[in-house]
Amino acid sequence: MMMLLLVAPAGPTATNAGAPAETTRPAASSDRAERTARAAEFFEGGRYVEAALEFEALRRDYPDEPSLLFNAAASRDAAGHFAHAVAYVREYLARTDIGPDDRKQGEEQLAEAVRKVTPVTVTITLPLEGPQTVTMVARHVSSSPADLRPELSFPQANPRLPLKLELDPGAWIVRVEGSGYQPAEQQVAVGTAPLAISLRPELAPIVRPEPPQARVVPPEVVKGTARGLYIGGGAVAAVGLGLIGGGVGMIHGQRVKTCDDPTLADCRRRFANAFVVRNVGSTLLGAGAGLAASALVWRANDARQRMIAWSALAAVGGVGLILGEVMVVRGPIPFSRDNTNPEGTLAGWSEHWREHRHSALPALGATLRGLGVGLLAGAVTGLIVQRKHLGPGGARAIRVDPSAGPGHTGIVLSGRF
Repeated sequence: MMMLLLVAPAGPTATNAGAPAETTRPAASSDRAERTARAAEFFEGGRYVEAALEFEALRRDYPDEPSLLFNAAASRDAAGHFAHAVAYVREYLARTDIGPDDRKQGEEQLAEAVRKVTPVTVTITLPLEGPQTVTMVARHVSSSPADLRPELSFPQANPRLPLKLELDPGAWIVRVEGSGYQPAEQQVAVGTAPLAISLRPELAPIVRPEPPQARVVPPEVVKGTARGLYIGGGAVAAVGLGLIGGGVGMIHGQRVKTCDDPTLADCRRRFANAFVVRNVGSTLLGAGAGLAASALVWRANDARQRMIAWSALAAVGGVGLILGEVMVVRGPIPFSRDNTNPEGTLAGWSEHWREHRHSALPALGATLRGLGVGLLAGAVTGLIVQRKHLGPGGARAIRVDPSAGPGHTGIVLSGRF
């Protein structure tokens, strides 16, 4: 059995194949002397696994102390973990900071431990064009929770040459890994056929292009444009109401109602002007209502929905504009005929005034015309503003064009919806 080496000089560290594959841990709170004494007590008390674990921890925290590595090997040898003992002693002998006597003792202990392990030949197959450096790790398959053994790491400078692992009898899992390769592992029963492991290149990760971020109209632009349309529509409608009131006042004023002009020329002119003022006011009232209605579309959160809504409003506005214009042109014909010669078809001015004082068709046509203008203006404004912030893919697909031909006049709305 290997004996503990309690004192050894400190010096630079060198590593070799068979090093335990452990991660570096912070130093324990106890000082080195207390921990070393505790590990020695474990060893003297026959608690070899605990002694090995303690010496391995000390060796990680104080890598410049060769004696800790030798004592870890002695503890593993005493516990029957000969593969670890061989690996540790080989690493110990590879150091350059041990004295001749310590080296001789290590060589004797290695010769004794090697007789207790079984060589396992492992052949690694790599792609010719891939990296040629890999690491092999052997992990013992324990049959008891108390059988705690760290992994053993075997760096391979030339993995195309077979490697002989010195392992204890039993089951082991051998894992081979390297940069650019998928890790591969196999379980082997020591003493059976040689082990062959093939590495495959690591698949390149599939980089999926991120979907383009949906562009949106900034909230401040939405609020500002909607507010502007509301305010503009309200102001236009207010002016229209004022003109309507003025026109109605002129129609029912005494100077028109009871004409005292023998020639009736001044009364006819005032009567016609009153209807013009009222119709202009009706047009402005409709335009204000159309602008306000188009502003409501800004409440929709989806840009495509807004585009469709404005396109529909533009179509309705175009129809309203054409229909209203027809009504404005055709509606005043009876009034114009009678107002040119009020005594030609009616008994006199009073009857002429009562007959035409309301004349609702031109006012309705003017309101419809104004509504069409307001809807078109608001819809076009919305499409232009949205296109400015979303790019040509937004409003560019929608077009409103006039259309005229034999027997028809109108507009054409085209594009993608």
